[in-house]
Amino acid sequence: MTALLDLLPLIAFFIASKKFGLLAGAAAVLAATLVVYGIHLVRQKWRLTKQQWVVLVLTILFCGATILLRDDLYLRWKTPIINLSFALALAISALIGKPLMQPVAKDVFRFSQQGWQRLTYAWAAFFLLLAALHYWFGLYHYDASEQAKNLFIHFKSYGQLILMGIFLAAQAFVLRKHLNIESATTPVNEASEQPSQQQH
Repeated sequence: MTALLDLLPLIAFFIASKKFGLLAGAAAVLAATLVVYGIHLVRQKWRLTKQQWVVLVLTILFCGATILLRDDLYLRWKTPIINLSFALALAISALIGKPLMQPVAKDVFRFSQQGWQRLTYAWAAFFLLLAALHYWFGLYHYDASEQAKNLFIHFKSYGQLILMGIFLAAQAFVLRKHLNIESATTPVNEASEQPSQQQH
């Protein structure tokens, strides 16, 4: 449920940007994010995770600046900074011996402490890759032409989701021997929450 809700801002961005331009896309992302996080607050008993706070605050700041200053540069900086923030948080957590992927994926995998650190570094590298790609499409390679705008819109809307799917599939295949078999006995209503926690 959480993962599906988190797709709504991307869908809103794609539709608004394609029809009305990036400024409208920024407004759509901001409005959809506020609605989605309002729902999260209610569902999570008026609490948000640290990751959710990062996304919410940066979305308000960058989309708000885009709308107020009528400059889509701030919108194009938003996602690289969010992904870079996640990459740094993950890398630092692994470096200090408190890998953030352990509480997230403890019901899915069984690892030694070193294994959890390696998994966390892998996710840090993936988010760093996403940050670099968003920087490429939204800033370095962006020249305000229609082709550049379309590349940015399409990658931001669903290109990153395709990469995430490939990464998750590769992770499941490579780490299949470390799967926690006991999690297969988890009740359906509990297991259904796990992907949404990981996605967020």
